Amino acid sequence: MKTPRGMKRNGFTLVELLVVIVIIAALAGLSFAVLPRIQRKAKATASLSNLRQFAPTLTAYAGEHSLTLPPIKGLGKDSDGVEVELLWTEVCLQQINPDTAVAKFRDKRWWETTKPFAQNPLYKAWKPDAPGYAMNAMLAENVEAAKENGGATGDLLAVPVSLSVLSDPARTPLVAPGTLISYRYDTQAEINQFQQGSAKELLVEDKLPILFVDGHVESLTPKEYISRELYLMPRSQQ
Repeated sequence: MKTPRGMKRNGFTLVELLVVIVIIAALAGLSFAVLPRIQRKAKATASLSNLRQFAPTLTAYAGEHSLTLPPIKGLGKDSDGVEVELLWTEVCLQQINPDTAVAKFRDKRWWETTKPFAQNPLYKAWKPDAPGYAMNAMLAENVEAAKENGGATGDLLAVPVSLSVLSDPARTPLVAPGTLISYRYDTQAEINQFQQGSAKELLVEDKLPILFVDGHVESLTPKEYISRELYLMPRSQQ
């Protein structure tokens, strides 16, 4: 039906409405496809940024403790001076939050509210005692193995490492993404974690970002980590 001359047409024709619907549907489909990749990239960027923040906190701790890194799980002091067992991540959190009780660092609600740098945004199954970053357990193991008496035979996770014995800080891994509080990455089984299963989500562009003792971050595939024999650093035989 023709619109009489001199009269304005109100609304849209059916064809115009269909065109708009098609455009909206196309944009919605595009956003559903692109949005997850954008979100993943943002989390990967945050994961790398968080990893870098461990360097100054661990350096600050070492400066206050005779140039010694904290043990992965050892004794420390709470905000009120009482001696408690501390994870290395809790030691780092204390450097930023010195007046916060250790009990808070073990409360998931505190993590969800505060979102501290020790929490890896790529790790969906994180928890306060395994927030998605791990310290290199081979540090103490290799240092102890190099001693004349063969080193300690007890819990090496409780052994602090002196920076003075790390002859090549630029090649000595310190912290990396991980599903536990410590990592080894010295066997094929460790590599398999990143080829299948939950650990795969911690990779950034299919590589494992590593914080080295000297403070720089380098991204390697798990196989490159082993092929460069970084798990032997510091070498048990100098």
